[in-house]
Amino acid sequence: MELSYKSTINVPHKFAFERATNFEKFEIEGFGKLAPFEPVSDIRAPEIGARWKTSSEFQGRPRRFSLQLFQLEPSQKMVLGNKSEKYDVEAHFDFEDIAPEETGFSFLLVAKAQSITARLILQTIQLARGRIESSMKADFETMAQKMEAAYRTES
Repeated sequence: MELSYKSTINVPHKFAFERATNFEKFEIEGFGKLAPFEPVSDIRAPEIGARWKTSSEFQGRPRRFSLQLFQLEPSQKMVLGNKSEKYDVEAHFDFEDIAPEETGFSFLLVAKAQSITARLILQTIQLARGRIESSMKADFETMAQKMEAAYRTES
């Protein structure tokens, strides 16, 4: 299963990347519908291998999962994911310099089931795809608005 999103954020490229990779903020506040990120390893972000536990509600039930920082290319790309016996999930966050105060942002989520139970969950998610994409879009639009407001305040 794949989900994707693209947009332009009206802030400088470096500013957008620094805001989007503010791991300390995620650990305190969470992101979008995700609960705060609870560190679960001695490795701390921005080091590759940092891991967190978080949760989100899906179909009226809290769903807990862990995330790991797989890749971090300064000002360009961040990849978070979870590879387990049940799932192989990667979330790619890419940033591209468009203009002095415009950043191209793209997100790609790739999820593969490694078990029958996981396959059933991914099929359920697929059925709710429209609602999930709408929620994801709202979360990313809110992120962009907060970045733009912060940039105007700090400039």
